[in-house]
Amino acid sequence: MANKDLRIYYDTLLSPDYIDCWCTRWDQEGWNIVIGTFLNKSDVQTLMANTVPGAVGELYSILGRKVYTDLTWTGDNTLKLHPNSDSDSTLKSMREDTIVYVKNISTHPLAGTDGWMECKIECVKSGNSI
Repeated sequence: MANKDLRIYYDTLLSPDYIDCWCTRWDQEGWNIVIGTFLNKSDVQTLMANTVPGAVGELYSILGRKVYTDLTWTGDNTLKLHPNSDSDSTLKSMREDTIVYVKNISTHPLAGTDGWMECKIECVKSGNSI
């Protein structure tokens, strides 16, 4: 089985604070990003415990380049999306490491599976370089 193609870093944005998952959706329009994935219940709880959805604010916009911030001011609503280069997936060739602030996380259980949930993470790019 191939390696999972997306690593979501939370808390320190470094190892060992990450969740490996399959990226089923990465839609990007301007500064908004929507990530779709499947997570087990434990990973959903970890993600929810390490984010404060909605704590996002726009600092400024210069010549169309927006800069957003994590309104917790402590990084408690910041994730790093890292396409995994160890995967056979093409995600790494299409996307790059991206720092995001979470606007919303929604989940629903998958029928016929025990403890797995479909997860949608709506976020905004930071506007800062990594």
